[in-house]
Amino acid sequence: MNWHDQTSISVPESARAKHYHLMGIGGIGMSGLAHILRTDGHRVSGCDQRLGEITLGLERENIRVWLGHDPEHLHEVDVLVASTAIPETDRELSTARLLGIPVWRRIQVVGEILRRGYSLGVTGSHGKTTTTAMLASILMAAETDPTVLLGAQLDLIGGSSRAGGGRFRLAEIDESDPLFQFLELEVAVLTNLEADHVSPDGQSRPNYHASFAALCEAVRGFAHRARWVIYNAEERWSLLGELTQGTRRVGFALTHGDCHTQGLELLPFGSHFELVWQGQALGPIRLQVPGQHNVANALAASAAALVAGLPFGAIQTGLAQYTGARRRFERIGELNGAIVVDDYAHNATKLSALLQAAKHTGLRVRAVFQPHRYGRAEQEWPQYARALEQADEALILDVYAASEEPMNLTSAQIGQNLEAYLRGKSRQARYASWEEITDYLLKTAAPGELILTIGAGNISQLGRVLVGAKGVR
Repeated sequence: MNWHDQTSISVPESARAKHYHLMGIGGIGMSGLAHILRTDGHRVSGCDQRLGEITLGLERENIRVWLGHDPEHLHEVDVLVASTAIPETDRELSTARLLGIPVWRRIQVVGEILRRGYSLGVTGSHGKTTTTAMLASILMAAETDPTVLLGAQLDLIGGSSRAGGGRFRLAEIDESDPLFQFLELEVAVLTNLEADHVSPDGQSRPNYHASFAALCEAVRGFAHRARWVIYNAEERWSLLGELTQGTRRVGFALTHGDCHTQGLELLPFGSHFELVWQGQALGPIRLQVPGQHNVANALAASAAALVAGLPFGAIQTGLAQYTGARRRFERIGELNGAIVVDDYAHNATKLSALLQAAKHTGLRVRAVFQPHRYGRAEQEWPQYARALEQADEALILDVYAASEEPMNLTSAQIGQNLEAYLRGKSRQARYASWEEITDYLLKTAAPGELILTIGAGNISQLGRVLVGAKGVR
């Protein structure tokens, strides 16, 4: 059966299979699954087109990893797990189907892992990684020994996943896979909802919904299958109120709802406030990550924790000790006295929230932005431009294609459009190559500046290059 034909993630009898083989095992998400499946007592193997630090770590756990794809890998395999990046024409995947080996999507394995305990899942167009990481920190502070699946590295859990022995099982849920709507959770968290991962041409494909209406119906299904729903009750996300109507739900917002703040004070690199829960002030919260968007993430995590019965003391401790996941306002180091920060922000709303928080530091903000995926960049470049107006200077790289082909606009056209718009707004802007931007920053970085490397592609490497190099003065 083709993945797009599936209408549920009900797990067949083979859920008790002893040998899972993961294609694309070197990715953050798939490697996390491998680690937990191995700890749960299953035999695990995998393959990837590139080997590296992640796959070396898996091999140290006695997980066999092959370079490349080959049907020979399927010997004694009970379930093949394939990432959405692998086409149906791949020989290893197609051979598995011919042999009658069940082929699962990553979300199906996530569902199987979650159903073995008290399940909490966090999804949304943005904020889901940070909210999940904050909730993981709270669960750790409560000494619950949780199992965690995260879409980023988190030092607190030693990577992107944690295999615990406690009853709580927490996962970041990727809304780009339509099958997420069939998960059945104890607590489902909805951080927000925008037309991200929506196909610009109306064609269903991996990582895209055919339409915003299809995404909304998937969110409705996700919410209505959960025992509890935590949703963003801010006015700008009023659609979530409609989609969660009829569920057992809790709303969070900065100044109202079941879970909100009182006396919020935003600081250059954090915030503090009183947490109010269902009309009662519980006590002070301190965050070490900046911006109103992170306050909202903390409220979502707090509401989920309270619904799950965790004590307020664990919420205080967990949020206070949270310093950020990798690539979420991650401080890399300094260059000529300028602070270098890396962030994953790859859609317009994320970008705007990030730059708003950056401006609050009081430093001169120099944003190096790498658009991600042609489909998204072609749709959102005008919103990118408006978000980048908040930066004192915008440096723009080519689109990171993530295996996509150009649609109507090329990388150069998107970059030039952004540069022209910003120059028209009297903002410093420059579309240039990786080498040109690197050389420019090495020569011009100075104290009092915040250099942000932004995007979901390989842009994270640039910040580390800058910090590792000696600036030219």
